[in-house]
Amino acid sequence: MHHQRPPERRKEAINAPGNGVGAGLAQGVRESVPHPGALTMADLAFVVATIAVFALVALVAKGVARL
Repeated sequence: MHHQRPPERRKEAINAPGNGVGAGLAQGVRESVPHPGALTMADLAFVVATIAVFALVALVAKGVARL
């Protein structure tokens, strides 16, 4: 049998800092944010992949137009 806390104590436990699934998430995100204007490798990879996808779409469109 599962024992539950009274509702007011459960609410306090949920809202208490350091409890819950994402307790360390905010601090981890805060530490991993680059300086404003800094270009990370992930940003660079995203830009390159986006350009490659658009180039591929342009080639496909060019090929379809020849049919």
